[in-house]
Amino acid sequence: MSPFTIENVIVVLTASMNRIIVFLVLVATVVFLWGIVSYISAGGDETKTESARHLIVYGILGFVVMIAMWGFVAIIIDFIFNTQTIPSIPSGSIVNPI
Repeated sequence: MSPFTIENVIVVLTASMNRIIVFLVLVATVVFLWGIVSYISAGGDETKTESARHLIVYGILGFVVMIAMWGFVAIIIDFIFNTQTIPSIPSGSIVNPI
């Protein structure tokens, strides 16, 4: 069993957050696609069309919020740890700048 260190805690939290981010992006994608399918199948019914528009907007907002939070966390980590690396896409690898 590995010792309890701050590095191990950060590694476990990073892995967990990467899984959560991927899951939430998947949820936003499903909501967006479900809204598109609902909009197409509404057949001119105004209430169904309005409901489908809301789903599409919620899916897009989910994408925007996830990207903004990912960027915000990268800025905070850069500020705290003073790193000069480009943050990786969730579940990707870190790319060092040229």
